[in-house]
Amino acid sequence: MKSNLTEKLLSICGSADKTYGCNDNNGITRLTEEQRVQVEAELIKHFEFDKISWMELPSGLTEDKTTPIVPESIRISDSDNPTYKHKVGYVYTITFTPKMYDPMEIYKPVKDGCVFAPITYNPETLVPKQSITLTWSPEFLQDINALQGTYEDDKQIIRGMLEKVLENPEEYRPAGHVGCLVRYTAV
Repeated sequence: MKSNLTEKLLSICGSADKTYGCNDNNGITRLTEEQRVQVEAELIKHFEFDKISWMELPSGLTEDKTTPIVPESIRISDSDNPTYKHKVGYVYTITFTPKMYDPMEIYKPVKDGCVFAPITYNPETLVPKQSITLTWSPEFLQDINALQGTYEDDKQIIRGMLEKVLENPEEYRPAGHVGCLVRYTAV
């Protein structure tokens, strides 16, 4: 599911292939001060936190050093997220998923009755596969004086469609979406 908050965070952070946070651990990209302020504003607005405190480690203590905290990951959506009025949000990281696709949409024609499906993997063998779906309607005789199409004509139509897809594959790919995981806790 596409999320407005995910789109905003992605535009602030800039790249979906990284994990963002406020520490210098390997594998975590440190947010700039401007990014941090913008991310905090979006998270406060969405989750209704009183404020945000960034965690340096994946577990620790609250600001007053009395309560142990361990953040959990939650997938951001526009409707199913909890709210935390009068609580502090302790955020460890923000991570973006690879592009994901709705299984019901990846084989629907995108343009000209064609779709160039994304790479999928066999769950048992992990062998990648990709498909091109061409959809056309065989012509029916509508005029008694019209020439009837031949099998060779149909083959030429199919070849033409395939060439269009292979010349500009990105135009025929289904629209996917990037998800966002925020690792946080609220106290």
